[in-house]
Amino acid sequence: MWIRKGVRLLEEEPGNGVPVERQHYYLMAMRMTLNRGEIVRRPQQCLSHQMDERCKTEDDGFFLHHVRIDRENLVGGVFYAVQGMHVGGYRKVTISPHLAYWETGIADLIPPNAKLTVEIKVLERVKKRWKGGAQVK
Repeated sequence: MWIRKGVRLLEEEPGNGVPVERQHYYLMAMRMTLNRGEIVRRPQQCLSHQMDERCKTEDDGFFLHHVRIDRENLVGGVFYAVQGMHVGGYRKVTISPHLAYWETGIADLIPPNAKLTVEIKVLERVKKRWKGGAQVK
């Protein structure tokens, strides 16, 4: 099923919590893989302006990601993928290059024109953003 042109839903488990809303902050667990299944192991290079010390990558490739749901803080494909999710939910999507890192990619991490598979778990909604590991207003 297509969520939007360029974002295809592969798997979904609905959550029981509140719906995800734009302009609010959430703690999510995400895993990004390339077309042949290679896990993107250093997501901070993709998302450096949003990561803090709580955001570490686990052995299975999932990383904690504290983020505001908006187009500035998420690549387009992830922004569209979380629309309609609820806290506690899970989605696995494929994202076309035009909604990810285009023809440039990220050196030594994501090749040009890479199709990504992204798994997203919305863990909780948080009322404040994090900066340097501490909550701020």
